[in-house]
Amino acid sequence: MTAHAADVAGGVPTDGPSGAPADVPTGIPVKRPARGRGRPPGPAAGVRDAVLGAVRDELVAHGYAGFRMERIAERADVHKATLYRHWPTRTALVREATADWQRTHLDLPDTGSWPDDVRAFCTAFAALQRQEYTRALLRTIVFANVDDHGLRDELHTTWRRIAGQLREPALRARRRGDVAADCDPDFVIEMIAGPMVHRSVVTDRTLDDEFVHAIAEFVIAATWQRAV
Repeated sequence: MTAHAADVAGGVPTDGPSGAPADVPTGIPVKRPARGRGRPPGPAAGVRDAVLGAVRDELVAHGYAGFRMERIAERADVHKATLYRHWPTRTALVREATADWQRTHLDLPDTGSWPDDVRAFCTAFAALQRQEYTRALLRTIVFANVDDHGLRDELHTTWRRIAGQLREPALRARRRGDVAADCDPDFVIEMIAGPMVHRSVVTDRTLDDEFVHAIAEFVIAATWQRAV
């Protein structure tokens, strides 16, 4: 059988007459396997990882104001057409990078104890704030609030989606009775995040362990309902 004959039958041996597969009578249509069409809906995992890594490097090196799509393609070693097909704007890239950062880089505690949960959350959040990329993202958010309302709205949408996870420790504490029934999880998050973001981004001071411990103990003292 020739290679052409095999191709005619869609890869089925065609030893019969007129190129029909063996054991199939002449004149009966041969059903060939369906071939997939089009591209997959999203980028390959390796491409996505390379691109998001390039976004991190770009934001650290140049900030959002100096962000260039051409450098992302070069850093990630992907064609610009591939980059623009999946992320047509820098807003789309930064939005996905921010969502990926928030989703994968903060382990939420579940110790069964509100004081221990608060201390663990503060420790994990402080570790994030000490990373250059985290500070670059926070500066990007500040920039977007002032100069790029499209990105601002995108990041706010991302934050609302992620914030539900961050509320979980406080919601569990409410169900256990460790905190008051009207304790606002969003306010607890702000009590923890506010001082750390101010110190690491606004005043550019070190987030030392003593400072982090003081925040945790302040939040515990303000919210914990000790068992009588």
